[in-house]
Amino acid sequence: LPPRLLDVGGFCNGILAGLVSITAPCGFVKPWEAVIIGGIGALVYQGASMLMKRLKIDDVVDAFAVHGACGLWGLLAVGFFGDPDEGIGGNGVFYGGNQLGTQIVAAIVIILWVGGLSVIIMLPL
Repeated sequence: LPPRLLDVGGFCNGILAGLVSITAPCGFVKPWEAVIIGGIGALVYQGASMLMKRLKIDDVVDAFAVHGACGLWGLLAVGFFGDPDEGIGGNGVFYGGNQLGTQIVAAIVIILWVGGLSVIIMLPL
């Protein structure tokens, strides 16, 4: 994909994407799981950034890709990871739990809340 040069901004945003992704589940996962979540977050960032460009949506600093998409991934990651037997909390699907459903409901509520308030505030402008 063009450009075939090092994209310093994209590189830095990839690091931020990993950090944003691990923010929600940081209290409920082991260090090795945090690395996996951060790595997946970087891939989520790249996919969201490319989608925004393909849809011709102007987001110069990739704020949605970093904070929106990776924040959503981090919220959902809580539902996958977290072993209650380890005493660190969580009830992740990978450990036989059912936390993912709760996290999906929370994601829907957050999207509706932010979307609704954004329309109320931005529509009159």
